[in-house]
Amino acid sequence: MLKDERFQKFLIAFFTFISLFICAAIGVIPQKYNLKVGDISPADIKAPRDFVDQSETQSRINNALANVEPQYNKNNEIAEEAVESIQRFFNKVLEIKKLNIDMEEKIIKLSNPVIIKLSREDYKAILSLREYEISELSEYLVQVIGNILSQEIRDNNSEDLKKAQSDVEFFFKNSTMSKQMKDIGINIGYTLIKPNAFFDKEKTQEAKIKIKREIDPVVIKKNQNIIQKGEVVSEKHISLMRRAGILTENSGMDIAIYSGIAVIIIILQIVIGIALYKFKRDIFNNNSKLFMIAITLCINSYLSLGINLISQYLTCVNFMAFLLVLIFDPLLTLSISIPTTIFIALITNLNLEICLLYIIGSIAAVLLLNNIVQRHTVLWGGLVIGILNAALIFSFGLINAIDLFQNLTNSFIGMLAGILSAILAIGILPIFEQMFDIITPIKLLELSNPNQPLLKKMLFEAPGTYHHSIIVGNLAETAADEIKANSLLARVGAYYHDIGKIKRPYFFKENQITNDNPHDKITPKLSTLIITSHVKDGVELANQYKLPSVIRDIIEQHHGTTLVRYFYVQAKNEVDNVIEEEAFRYDAPKPKSKEAAIVMLADSVEAAVRSISNPTVVEIENMVNKIIDEKVNDDQLNNAEITLKEIEKIKESFIKVLVGIFHNRIEYPELNNQNV
Repeated sequence: MLKDERFQKFLIAFFTFISLFICAAIGVIPQKYNLKVGDISPADIKAPRDFVDQSETQSRINNALANVEPQYNKNNEIAEEAVESIQRFFNKVLEIKKLNIDMEEKIIKLSNPVIIKLSREDYKAILSLREYEISELSEYLVQVIGNILSQEIRDNNSEDLKKAQSDVEFFFKNSTMSKQMKDIGINIGYTLIKPNAFFDKEKTQEAKIKIKREIDPVVIKKNQNIIQKGEVVSEKHISLMRRAGILTENSGMDIAIYSGIAVIIIILQIVIGIALYKFKRDIFNNNSKLFMIAITLCINSYLSLGINLISQYLTCVNFMAFLLVLIFDPLLTLSISIPTTIFIALITNLNLEICLLYIIGSIAAVLLLNNIVQRHTVLWGGLVIGILNAALIFSFGLINAIDLFQNLTNSFIGMLAGILSAILAIGILPIFEQMFDIITPIKLLELSNPNQPLLKKMLFEAPGTYHHSIIVGNLAETAADEIKANSLLARVGAYYHDIGKIKRPYFFKENQITNDNPHDKITPKLSTLIITSHVKDGVELANQYKLPSVIRDIIEQHHGTTLVRYFYVQAKNEVDNVIEEEAFRYDAPKPKSKEAAIVMLADSVEAAVRSISNPTVVEIENMVNKIIDEKVNDDQLNNAEITLKEIEKIKESFIKVLVGIFHNRIEYPELNNQNV
């Protein structure tokens, strides 16, 4: 049996994997084209996804790099050395000029050692200047050369050098000096002007890297035209289609995509599986519910993929959250819907904003629809989610500076997505309830409606049983609330627990209007058979009216193997022979859930307390304790996973309700005739 269940789990997982794999492959793998340069495009070919046009991006990078200026390091010491050379040279000129030697010797001394290399004529001309002229020329040269060398003169750049020499000529020719001093100054300036900025390879490379980083890649957007129908295919088109992966030659790339899809789906299944195993072990062990979750996941994926072709804002990703929160609880819904939303975003190429939008929508759906008990309320929830979608989409549009009309259109479509998700959930829920035999608060409330055919039938054919079932329902609901069980299930189960009595209503005390009791005419054993058969009859009616299995279980288990004590005692008193107790017990399963156990106890205590004439509070308390203790001692609650502490709470709850129902009321005196 265990092996069969594991194999079923494997089949469910395999079915889910294959279904999601096909869905993802349809969404992710684009259509391929067998085209070459010179062919005519058979259709408008659009980009299946966003991708970078590497060729155009590289072209822009190359153009930018070509315009990057070489980087130089300026050497300020060259200017300082030039100024120092001027000062030392002219100080030497003044010293030599004072010497009492001939001109030739003076020229030799000035040129050896060389401070500033000039021609013999220039040396002679300088030595022939007056002292004040030498000082004036020296000061002016320091000023001019210092000014020119404060600017960059790049190495291996003849233009910079020519400009600097031109500046020397300009400054001297526009000065008030004599022609001889101007010529000497220009010649000295030419000698001292040289490059002071040298090429820096590292800084140049850094500049290129910075420029490269600043260039945005050229992105071909999803659905952007690559080539139009009838256009001649060029090398550029082929390059773009190859990059988009839509040429038949790109089929090898699909293997990597398929592998990625498979890994993502396996991770998705593992995440959901672990969440179910850790937090919802009962659902993990229920293959029917696992299959229902798998079907929901697949429907949501295919539905989203199809609707996404119309608009990404209309994608009904929230449909799964709507449906699951109506069937299960918020934790399970979020554990499944959030990973699934991310998966759908991947296969439909939704951007991060849209993915975030639908994750928020799923969370909001859980918060809004938790404990919903009426189907039409789901529509209001869908409208609220739709408004939330619209607000988020409009906000994203403002951030991205989208055209106002387009932004409003997208927001309206997002609102429709919320409403459509709710409509789909309402439409599919009854199918799932019937197909997978699941029970929801909505279904339970519908079953509790007095206009339900089976309840109406009980009201007219077994009115005493109907009234008894209503009271038992109130008892069961209150007790279930006390021990945190499913109070709605307990109440509805109590409404239907005795439907089997409809088949022979007058064999049950609550339906006997007169003192004529049919049991007086038959044996105790036959009476027991008739009484106990109402459980089997109830299960048959439940199957006939297609009641959920959890309600059928309560009907079947609400007496367990209890002894029909009245007829057992009667039989023992009538016959001297040994009476087998088993022949006077119900032949049914013991309660397996807290709700079934509560209905069993509520059924027994209500009947017992009703049998007390003018019951007092103490009598009610004693009767409740006695009946429930008998059930515990008879091992009727062993399979219900209910604790002794919870049983005590149930007793207290029953006593409180029963005292309110059966307490003695004052009798109102009638007026004497004389006072009328």
